[in-house]
Amino acid sequence: MSTTSYFLQGIKAAIPTMLGYIPASLAFGLTGASIGLSPLELFSISFFVYAGSAQFFILASLQLGMPILSIVLLVFLLNLRHALYGPIIAKYLPESLKLRLAKAFYLTDEVFAVCYLKLKDIPEQGKSAWYFGLGLFAWFSWLLGTIIGVFAGASIMQSFPLLAKTMGFSLTALFISVTLLTMHATMLLPIACGCLVSVVVTYFGYPSLAMIIGAVVACFLYHPHANLPATEEHNHG
Repeated sequence: MSTTSYFLQGIKAAIPTMLGYIPASLAFGLTGASIGLSPLELFSISFFVYAGSAQFFILASLQLGMPILSIVLLVFLLNLRHALYGPIIAKYLPESLKLRLAKAFYLTDEVFAVCYLKLKDIPEQGKSAWYFGLGLFAWFSWLLGTIIGVFAGASIMQSFPLLAKTMGFSLTALFISVTLLTMHATMLLPIACGCLVSVVVTYFGYPSLAMIIGAVVACFLYHPHANLPATEEHNHG
């Protein structure tokens, strides 16, 4: 297969992500416009930040009048979980630092979940093109949804009131569904422990750190080779 074919396969793999990203980013564009941010400001946030939960956090922080440096720091903490994703799929990525940095920009929760599920089955010569197809199309979907939300979000909400009630959950539902597809039995205990730790940290008043600490605990307890058959484990060893 050609590089273009693998790239198109990556785009195809991104379609479920697109179906979640457009409604969520539409909500972001609509919410941002309603609090007075310009179309250029909202598009720039989606273009450069490209992090769903962090972008809504930025809007809430701006409404509260938080200092810019505090917003940057807290957004950094919210996105720190991505540092846990890289090592898991690193063996499927090229050795070139330049290519790895380029791919890191497109690494979202949903993109990681799709990569974890499918990237291992892509031939070595097609992994890079497939990843860029997936990542670029997901990013484009987020940008498109933001534009729609800024310029047509209010009209869409008025025409389809039921959509307004369900749209905000679309991204969460997408990630949950993709995550369930990637889960193995040996993941259940680490995930349960991570969730419990996150709840406890949130209870003590640190919701921004809860997800990160819970993820670290889950990763610490999880042993990936426990899922592999003996022959596959031997090959990776």
